[in-house]
Amino acid sequence: MHRPDDFKAFKVVVHAALDVNDRVLKDFAGTARFEDDQACWVSQAGLRTLAGPLATPQWLADLDAMVSKARPHGWIDDSTGDIRAHVERG
Repeated sequence: MHRPDDFKAFKVVVHAALDVNDRVLKDFAGTARFEDDQACWVSQAGLRTLAGPLATPQWLADLDAMVSKARPHGWIDDSTGDIRAHVERG
């Protein structure tokens, strides 16, 4: 089960055979840029947009906390603010 509020298991789940093909790249355009089949960088703004009504004040605070914890590990792109995510096939 994928829980959009579980920031301890932050990942991108792709429900298709993944070879970072054109379809996958188009589906994530503006939200994530793929490094390869194993990792991508997720836009914080895109993530907030995707969250829609789930983006409660608590959800936003949890996102900010995750970003703060991820930064020392190099999982935040300092130039864009994007978050590095593991890619999982679902």
